[in-house]
Amino acid sequence: MAGLTAPPDNAAAPDGPIVAADDWFPGIDTDAVREKVRIGDGAVTNARLTEAVVAGILAGLDALADWQTMHRNAGVANLEAVTTRTVAGENLANLLWGRIVLFYAAAELMDGHTDVAATDDALDREEEKRATADTYRRKAYEAVADLMKIGAKEGDAVGRNRVELI
Repeated sequence: MAGLTAPPDNAAAPDGPIVAADDWFPGIDTDAVREKVRIGDGAVTNARLTEAVVAGILAGLDALADWQTMHRNAGVANLEAVTTRTVAGENLANLLWGRIVLFYAAAELMDGHTDVAATDDALDREEEKRATADTYRRKAYEAVADLMKIGAKEGDAVGRNRVELI
């Protein structure tokens, strides 16, 4: 008698929600995040993905709080109104915001998607996952810096690296 094996689950993931950020930053479509970042070979549930997107939004809002306040005080109605520049048909500021949340969410998922095995192979995979999560965070930091350059005063040099000496 041949052994029974279950076929792979090729069913499409159920539609995920759009997670609202606040009244100034646009919401994030969890389906778009799922499409752009493959983590866990489809094992990420909508609930986990939504929670990771919420964490990404919180990290982004925290990183951009002063920048957002500066633009709000200048009368800018929402993120899209910060710039008229577009890339691939999408407003540049909205595109960067989406990348910020995407990469913070991916780092969150990667940190939380651990192996249960205690073998050397599993430990090696954990190191890989940590390195990948760090890469995602670095990409999020870069997107934050790129967004913060938009709307800076003419002549102000705004680089990607900011260092505060103590």
